Amino acid sequence: MRKSIKIGLGIVLGVVGLGVGVVATYSPAQRPAPSVTVEPTPEVLARGQYLAEHVTGCTTCHASRDFSRYAGPVAGVPGEGGDSYGEEVGMPGVVCLPNITPHAEAGIGSWTDGEIVRAMREGVDRDGEALFGMMPYEYYRSLSDDDALAIVAYLRTLTPSSTRP
Repeated sequence: MRKSIKIGLGIVLGVVGLGVGVVATYSPAQRPAPSVTVEPTPEVLARGQYLAEHVTGCTTCHASRDFSRYAGPVAGVPGEGGDSYGEEVGMPGVVCLPNITPHAEAGIGSWTDGEIVRAMREGVDRDGEALFGMMPYEYYRSLSDDDALAIVAYLRTLTPSSTRP
């Protein structure tokens, strides 16, 4: 009887160990970032501004917001990140919204256009790490190539901010 318990316990511990190993080494399925470059014409920038500010909400989600006021208007530089959400709003820890301004160190200024498009559409950052599921990349993957690149072109015109959430 004791031998059966030991064998059963060994099997359970082995399965749990295997599960922990898989979770610890898991990385999302990913492709290399596309090799694309956007030409920032006035028409492309206008389209990107419209999409980033009114459709996808890039510049308001990735910004400090004043939630003491109705609808939480942007309180800082659009795109600079800054707000953090914790367990009090149902997050599994603390989630900080990153800076998406063209600042080279704190933002996405050193990212290629293709790396930004991949992050938007596939939820993978430039280092191959998964973005938190709060980023609605599953919806943004249906953006046309022209619309995704227009957003990238517009993000590159934002005021660079050195804010790191």
